[in-house]
Order: sequence, then C-alpha cells, then structure tokens
Amino acid sequence: MKKQFGGLTVIVLAFFLFFNGSVNAQSEVHVYTLTTWKMTVPEDGSNKELNQLFKEWSDKITKKNDKILSEKVLRHQSGSDSRDWLIITEYANWDDINAADKIQVKLIDKAWPNKDDRRKYFKTFRKYSVFHSDEIMNEIPSLTK
Repeated sequence: MKKQFGGLTVIVLAFFLFFNGSVNAQSEVHVYTLTTWKMTVPEDGSNKELNQLFKEWSDKITKKNDKILSEKVLRHQSGSDSRDWLIITEYANWDDINAADKIQVKLIDKAWPNKDDRRKYFKTFRKYSVFHSDEIMNEIPSLTK
C-alpha cells in the first residue's frame, strides 16, 4: 500500500506540473536561464579581480542587453562549497533568449573591439572558472509569492 501511495503521489505531482506547464505556455510567462559557476581564486588571482571581472561583464554586456529583463548574481555565503556563483537571468519569452545571445555577441565585439583585449578578458576569467552549467527554466505563477 505504501508503494501505491508513493506512486500515486508522483503521478498527481507530474499531472500538476504538466497541466501547469500547459497553462503557462498559453500565457505570458517569463523564462529564466540559470547558470551555475564553480569559481576558485588561483594563486595569481584575487577576490577583488574576480568581482571586477563580473562587474565589467555586467556593465558592458548584461546591462546593455535590452532582451534581459533582470539578472541576479548570487554568491555562496554559507555551507560546504564556497565556490558557487549562481546567475539567474530573466527574459520575457523563449525567443528573447536567442535574441539576447545575438545581441551579446555584438556587445562583446563593442566592449572589447581589440581581439587581444577580448582574449585577455576571457583568459583572465577562465583562470577562476572550474566548471559551469546552464539550464533554462520557466516560472510557475501559481507558486510565486
């Protein structure tokens, strides 16, 4: 009986999520990218430099991209792995993710018109990066506070 109850719970939850997702697809529901970075400070780096790299990206790219509605950058504060940085970026719809990517390419060329400067920026950033993952999420308005 316990297994049946657990299975039934999973089916009901799956139905709820599917139904809610179907309703969301028909209404104006924002989508989000969630990027998780594992960052570390190497011997030839500093927290100050890492923060400056994120700030430079935000100022030159994120804040100038009109397809990005909002962005939150969260840095690990407490727990077992202090390397976590999460970036939650909000878009009006799925198509705006692709549009924002195209705009980003142009903004990168404009921010660092000299290829050597651009390579230097990304090389410096990569020395801090251990790993990253990207996910695309949609909100569930009925569960939003």
